Order: sequence, then C-alpha cells, then structure tokens
Amino acid sequence: MPADLAADAFADAYARRMVEALRAAGAGIMLHALPGPHPQVDPSAILAADVALSRLPDGAPVLLDGNALPNLAASLPADSRRLRFTALIERLHWTEPGLTAEEAAVRRNLEQGALALMRHVAVPDETVAATLRDLGVRPERIVLAAADAGGAAALLAVL
Repeated sequence: MPADLAADAFADAYARRMVEALRAAGAGIMLHALPGPHPQVDPSAILAADVALSRLPDGAPVLLDGNALPNLAASLPADSRRLRFTALIERLHWTEPGLTAEEAAVRRNLEQGALALMRHVAVPDETVAATLRDLGVRPERIVLAAADAGGAAALLAVL
C-alpha cells in the first residue's frame, strides 16, 4: 500500500479496513508501505515493490491496495505466475474527477494492465464490480467483499 496516504484517509481506506477484518478473522498479514507520491508512478515505489515481491516465497498470497497499483504495474508481470495476487479496489483512479483525458487514459491503462494479472479482485460493491467488468476483468475473478467480517470470510475463501 502507499506510504504517503494521509492518516485519516488511510484509516478509512477500503484496503485498510479489509486488512483489519482479515486479521480479526485470523489471517496473518504483513504490510509493506511503498514510498513516493501516490497515485503518481515513482521510481522509488517501483524499486520498493520489486524488492518486497522478490522476497516472498513462491505461491504466497499477496493483497495489493488498489491505491498502489500504478506504482506496482511495472513489477507485477515478473511475479504474476509465481505469486497469488489479489487487488483490493475501492475505486479506480482513472475515473477521478479533474483529470485531463490524457491523464485518465494513462491511469486507465496502468490499472487495466495490473488488474489483468490478478487472480482475484475484491471490491466493496456492485458499482465497482461493474466498472471492472467493463475493463475486461472476468466476473469469476471479482469478489464482492465489504470491509467487515462477512467480506473477510468471502475473501479468505478465494485466497
């Protein structure tokens, strides 16, 4: 997950709430914070992601905060067959208001490419799921998982 999210934004973020729900369900989770500006692509974040992913054992399940996907996009292809990636997506950054058409297209391509490498994508609601399907994510890879005990159980079932 990005290291530079504001404390209040991070505390309310879907990924953070899911991590807490998964921990409450007994899942052991270690957080890796990526440096650099979010959601812009940053060389220090790319390097940190490469190092963190390379240290994981083959077959390890990896939860990726959707906020970090732009900085992870370059690192994911090398490890996508070795690790079991699941993205936690509260919203897609290419849909944010105020972006120029070019900025939105760049973010869309980064997110779409990264999502194509996920075994599963956890989302809080059907609206986000529909957006993912529009991007070409196969429906069987999408897990509706609210950031609560029920959502944690649904996510653990596919991990």
